Amino acid sequence: MTGFLAELGRKLAERWFTLLVLPGLAYLLVAAAAFRLGQGDWHDGRALWDGFTALTEAGESGHQDALATRAVLLVLAAVPVSAALGLLAQALAGPVERTLCGPWPRPFAGLSARRTRRRADAWTAEDTAYREHRDPERAARRNALSLIPPEHPTRLGDRLRAPAVRLRQEYGIDLATVWPRLWLLLPTPTRDTLTEARTRLDTAFTLGGWAVLYLALAVRWWPAAPIALLVAVVAQRRAAVAAEVYAELVEATVDLHLDRLHTRLAEPRPSPQQGRALTERLRRGL
Repeated sequence: MTGFLAELGRKLAERWFTLLVLPGLAYLLVAAAAFRLGQGDWHDGRALWDGFTALTEAGESGHQDALATRAVLLVLAAVPVSAALGLLAQALAGPVERTLCGPWPRPFAGLSARRTRRRADAWTAEDTAYREHRDPERAARRNALSLIPPEHPTRLGDRLRAPAVRLRQEYGIDLATVWPRLWLLLPTPTRDTLTEARTRLDTAFTLGGWAVLYLALAVRWWPAAPIALLVAVVAQRRAAVAAEVYAELVEATVDLHLDRLHTRLAEPRPSPQQGRALTERLRRGL
């Protein structure tokens, strides 16, 4: 048990360092450049280097102990600050998910509606052409837009919504109602696979949170804007791939395990009188 706990602690520490501290340290470096240079001297590499070498001036003047103390203090301060920034990026993952998946809030509601309408019109045209000609290429083009009639401004939003729609059409179930009960019956390997897939999706949304933080630095130093754009593009690509995997796994899980839930909840079910009697028994007279 001690070895297991030690290994678990080591893995948690590695995950904490990888997901929070390392991205936070990278952000701190960019933030330091932003506040050192500003907009006017955005490309002044000499000023940036002077700011870095200023940390060693204490050593050149003979105060080696002061230099070591300063370095230790910087490290001690950078790690928790980096972790705090990582937590902030994770907190922004929710708004990023809502933005990527839509519908978009005010003041972009009009744009969201127009984009959704254009996607729906394009999807309907491809679906109609497929039904008329039964052309597999038309089906592929329709599915590239969305697996279901679009109701969101982005494909990502409709892809994550698709399992609920398709499973309702296939089995007549409400996925939000069925899923918690089905989850309790799933074998551990299936749960782990689903959890890992959802974690990858959440990690992509957290990367989008980092893009928001980098964009905030552009107010001080404009080169942070292309960094934010690059991070946002990577986040969107990763989210699209992760959403595809996660949505497929959800549908596959219901296909393979819904019968177990149906069997467990099959009639006859306990009557209210039996339920009350069982409750009294479990209370043991209390």
